[in-house]
Amino acid sequence: MSPGLLRKSPTEPIAISATLSASLCTPADAQELGAIFAGMEPWSRYPFTACALETYLASDETGAPRYAIRLQNRLAGALGLRLNWLRGPYIQFFGMVPGAQGEGAGSHVLDKLVEDARASRERNLWVAASAFNTGAIRFYERHGFVRVAELDGLVQEGIDEILLRKRL
Repeated sequence: MSPGLLRKSPTEPIAISATLSASLCTPADAQELGAIFAGMEPWSRYPFTACALETYLASDETGAPRYAIRLQNRLAGALGLRLNWLRGPYIQFFGMVPGAQGEGAGSHVLDKLVEDARASRERNLWVAASAFNTGAIRFYERHGFVRVAELDGLVQEGIDEILLRKRL
């Protein structure tokens, strides 16, 4: 069985740190997070409504777990993965709510994902970030990701996405 965040269908919450955990996103989690993320960049720049984000986060798709992140038992963010992408998982969605940003929680989640990917003998970890989302790009680069491609108009015409890779 794959460890931690790379399990196809985790049934119990996954401890990330003493105060941070991840569990499959419930419909209630998805509704709350969808409303929050719809008002935040980068999602607010795209045609992603609260309902669309809620639907994505609540989806139960084989090989693509969606997690609610909790910090001290409070909803703090979301993580959506695509397992078995290009010799490693792809981070489809990663966001922390405003009150949980800047406290290191996102770094702890990413570190746990890297640890689990290495334990599963994955070779890569992938993510794409909107070119205008310079904060996210800096975050991933600080964690060892390298830009490998610019994908013009992938999500919306006129906006580029930057594909980043971390070799494990």
